[in-house]
Amino acid sequence: MLAGSAVPLDFPDVAVVYARFCSLAALSADLGGWLLLYRGLDHDGVAVVMASNVAGAASLGIEPDVARAKSALRTGVCDFVVNSLDEALRILKNEIRKRRAVSVVLTGEVDPTVAEIVARGVQPEILFFPVPELLERGSQLLAADAEDTRTAVIWSVEDEPARWLGVVDGLAAATLRAPDARARWLEVAPRYLGRAYAGRHFLRMTDGEANEFIASIRAAARAGTIPVAVALMRNGERISLTS
Repeated sequence: MLAGSAVPLDFPDVAVVYARFCSLAALSADLGGWLLLYRGLDHDGVAVVMASNVAGAASLGIEPDVARAKSALRTGVCDFVVNSLDEALRILKNEIRKRRAVSVVLTGEVDPTVAEIVARGVQPEILFFPVPELLERGSQLLAADAEDTRTAVIWSVEDEPARWLGVVDGLAAATLRAPDARARWLEVAPRYLGRAYAGRHFLRMTDGEANEFIASIRAAARAGTIPVAVALMRNGERISLTS
């Protein structure tokens, strides 16, 4: 990225990214090979592309501001920034064929770019904004995030997060009552969200799961299997792990 071209991105709360992820996961348990089209790297755009990365889909964003697109590349929100649809499609086709997550941002004005996408027969499976011609051809408009009233739990570790956060994540995964998309979130989200969210991991749990998770961290601390301090928040309230 060129000096002086940085434009700060409006990073959403991690809970918003998680909600977008759940909306995507509700479409299919496996989004490998699916394409999501969105516009703009505003608060909502950043949330949906990060969620798409975690869900395993390919995404194409249209961003008029080149500096903002470069900021997204620099901060790891997207994988590629290009200035032509041909180049975007070349990257996307290769990764979609391999069913791998990839995020491409195409710099340009939204309306003419959408018109070119429609004219060339590009057919995203998922839209984050309505395009009537694409909806008529079978694209799905991503539903609004459903309200999730389960307990919001955030955790971090004081030292060596690369080593110990994964251990705490494993304790969280062990509390889940049934296999669901949350297991993928725990496994994959750190890869895509780590740079933006400073080692804070997030999950929504039932009260029973949250209680079991807290108890397992306390037990691990007493046993010395997690020898670093763990910070834990439950619905915004700090939880003491020494009691």
